[in-house]
Amino acid sequence: MTLGQLAAGCTPASGTVVVVGGRTMTIPSPGVTVTAAPVAAVGSVDPGDVSVTNTGRTGVAIRLDDTWTGAPAAVRQERAATQRRSLAATLAQPATARGTTVAASCGSKAYTALGYRWASVVSWSYNPNNQKVSGAAAIGAGADAWTGRISSCGKTVTSRADDTYRGVLKRAMGVTAKGGCGSSDGSSVAGWGSLSSGVLAVTCVWSRSGTATEVDQRYSTGHVWSATTTCSGSRYDLRGVATHEWGHAYGLGHTPQASGLVMKPASAPCDTAQRTLGLGDVLGIAAVG
Repeated sequence: MTLGQLAAGCTPASGTVVVVGGRTMTIPSPGVTVTAAPVAAVGSVDPGDVSVTNTGRTGVAIRLDDTWTGAPAAVRQERAATQRRSLAATLAQPATARGTTVAASCGSKAYTALGYRWASVVSWSYNPNNQKVSGAAAIGAGADAWTGRISSCGKTVTSRADDTYRGVLKRAMGVTAKGGCGSSDGSSVAGWGSLSSGVLAVTCVWSRSGTATEVDQRYSTGHVWSATTTCSGSRYDLRGVATHEWGHAYGLGHTPQASGLVMKPASAPCDTAQRTLGLGDVLGIAAVG
C-alpha cells in the first residue's frame, strides 16, 4: 500500500507500507498496532519511532514521532487514544516528576510513553545466529535493568515490568534489515542481522488496545560490539544498548539527546553509563511498566 492510498481511507486487512526513511512496515491485523523503535550511533540520523495501527473500519494510522499520516478518521481515533494513554502514564507520577530536560541524567525528569504496556511477564528467547558477541547474558541484563525495585538518582520505585528468558530459539525476528517490522508470529526473540548504516538496534512491539503482546529485537551485525564487563575502543556496549531497547520494549520512547538518559536516541562507543537508569528513566518505567 502507498501512503496516499491509506490517506484516502483504504482499509486493508494485510499488506505493507513504506514510511519515511525507507522502512517497510507490515500492516498488522485489524485492532493491532506495531511499533518500530531504533537506537542510532552518535553522529548518525535518528530514524525516529514509527507505529502503524490498523483500526479496521476507519483505516490505518501511522505515527512517526509526533507526526501523523494515514486515514483521517483513523488518525483522529488513534491520536486521541495515544494522548489518553500518555496522559495516564504522566499522571501516574506526582507533579514533581514532570519536567523538561537538563544536561545530566540525574537532573532530567524527562520520559516519553509510547502508549502500550505489558499485562504479563515478557517471555523471550535468543537467536545466536550471526552473533557478533555472545549476547544472551548482556541482552538479559538490559531487560532486567527495568524490573523490580529500582533505586537511582535518589529515587526508588517498584517497577511492574518483568521478563523471563526462555533460552535459545533459532527463529527469525520480525525486524527487517531496513529497520521496519514484519509480521507477528507469537514468539518474542532477540537476535542479530544487518540494519541501515548508523542504526545499532531496532525493537518491534505488537500491541492491541495498549497491551503489548510480542517484542522482537535485532542488533546490527554492521558494528563492533563488546559484551564484557568493561569496554574499550570503538566497540558498542551491548548491555547498554540492550537496556535502551528494552526501555522501548516496556513502553518508553526517546528523550532528547542532551538528557543523558538511557532513552536518549543515540549511543556512543563504550557508553557503559547507559546500563544504569537515570532519573527520567526511573520515573518513566514507574509510570508505564
